[in-house]
Amino acid sequence: MSDKEDLKQKVRGGYGIARFLKEYGVEHVFGIPDGHTLGFYDGILRTDGIEHILLNDERNAAFAADAYARISGMLGVCDAGAAGSMNFPVALSEANGAGSPVLAIVGLIKSKEMLKNIPHDINVEDTLKPLTKWSGKVLDSEYLPRFLRFSLKQAINGRPGPVALSIAEDIISSKDIRLKYYVPRERGSCAINSCRPSAAENEVDRAVKRIRNASQPAIFSGGEAVTSGAFQEVKELSRMLECPVFSTILGKGIMKSSDEYYFDTVGLFGEKPNHKFIRKRCDLLIVVGNRLTEDDTANFKVPTKATKMVQIDIDPAQIGLSYNPCGVVGDPKGVLYSIISKLKKRGISTSENTQEILSTRKENMSELRTDLEDYRKEDRKQWIDAEPIKPQRVLKAISDNLGEKDYLITDASSSARWIGAYYPVKSIGRKIVTPRGVGPTGFGVGALIGTSIYVDAFSSSETKPKKVLFTGDGGLMNGGINEFETLKKLDLDCTIVVINNSALGFVKFGQAMLYKKRYYQTDRPNTNFAKLAEAYGGTGVRVEKLQDLDGKIKNAIESEGFNLVDVVIDPWELLPPNNY
Repeated sequence: MSDKEDLKQKVRGGYGIARFLKEYGVEHVFGIPDGHTLGFYDGILRTDGIEHILLNDERNAAFAADAYARISGMLGVCDAGAAGSMNFPVALSEANGAGSPVLAIVGLIKSKEMLKNIPHDINVEDTLKPLTKWSGKVLDSEYLPRFLRFSLKQAINGRPGPVALSIAEDIISSKDIRLKYYVPRERGSCAINSCRPSAAENEVDRAVKRIRNASQPAIFSGGEAVTSGAFQEVKELSRMLECPVFSTILGKGIMKSSDEYYFDTVGLFGEKPNHKFIRKRCDLLIVVGNRLTEDDTANFKVPTKATKMVQIDIDPAQIGLSYNPCGVVGDPKGVLYSIISKLKKRGISTSENTQEILSTRKENMSELRTDLEDYRKEDRKQWIDAEPIKPQRVLKAISDNLGEKDYLITDASSSARWIGAYYPVKSIGRKIVTPRGVGPTGFGVGALIGTSIYVDAFSSSETKPKKVLFTGDGGLMNGGINEFETLKKLDLDCTIVVINNSALGFVKFGQAMLYKKRYYQTDRPNTNFAKLAEAYGGTGVRVEKLQDLDGKIKNAIESEGFNLVDVVIDPWELLPPNNY
């Protein structure tokens, strides 16, 4: 049968969805089957080039799709039935906060059975609407191809984000629509390649004017700058202006930590010399793809409200929420390119003593580098040889065994905060997957699965990159244990390192700081996670002494299959010190 004749065939909705996803580059779907989605699963079964990954919890399926989307730059897809989709909200909220393009496909009861007291008659569309970029419902088969195209455009264009498409069971199983309506007839549109809008020229001009009038600018980069791929532009602008580059935790990856112009993180768990520089030396902060959240600004104290600012973001709603910046709406990469082009024509300063200004900025950066190195040397003394083992020391052991091509995934809560100051960036791009969108605990194992599936499928190197999850005991218990079975079933080569303090570390930190150490309901049992890993068929080891740490982590990371290292850490080293 010819392709033309094949496209004239009427196909079931489930097969149409699967073919649509395949045609737009989707190769993996994460989820759990349901009676209302059986037609979709049959469609995937009949479609070459697309594979379904079965998990044990819908929340973890959405976390996996989110991580897959972040590191691939492509659409991440998850599925569930109506009842199961009620596990999606926290995961889709995280994807929304992080700007991750995820499509959640939800199977509903048959359209003719709605309002008949069917147990799964849930208003999924309105439930997920506040948590996503867009949420829609399909009750007529004629609408299905159109709604699929619209969902895709919403997910990947502008500031990426999650969308939810709820589809009635009878629409998924119906055989009313020709295949040609699910297959794109023209390629190259924004439905396939994300459209990133350019900024208005007058906004760029205002930003350039503010930059040229600054004595000591600095760049504060966030996660959207990494999504935009603004690596070369940030590097070029920092060298043109002779100014330091800082980042949020989510923005780690905009530069290597070895780059002389990059000074790592700022924020609630950033480093004191960086905060001092921004507050005392910087008279203009160029904020690139950075939401300026409470964590990223140390409770809005770094920068202060008085700091002059240029804020560049693809989403106009993110500009000026807590500060009063000169806003530029557009794709960070494109905006920076325009700013650089104008600065090359007009000069980087309005002063006649440009070389003197650049020389002073170099001296300021040199002083900052010295201050930061001295600060780190003193800080290192507190944890490098300490027993009980400190979380910082565990991260060093992990970092020593990961290279430029390898991936670090974290859970939320304490583990995500430790990486800000203590995990160096070894390559540009998103090699760190961390939940800073809304910060839900339980993110880790699902994200590890999504990362592993993408990396193993698309890695071009002969040696597959390593994948390591850095998590706490509380985060791991919050939804991760049930996926140990999935890690083993899929035969994934990955490592989980648990910093086990038998506590909900982040919450306990809050009780220490805000409630005068009145601890309540934040202690956990002394769980041996190594034995749990072994029970699921993995390899588990426990580390209680510093002398065993490096060797056991190295062995786990270099070994095949699912490995877990359970590290008993100092129960009172709750979080990095407050340095603002």
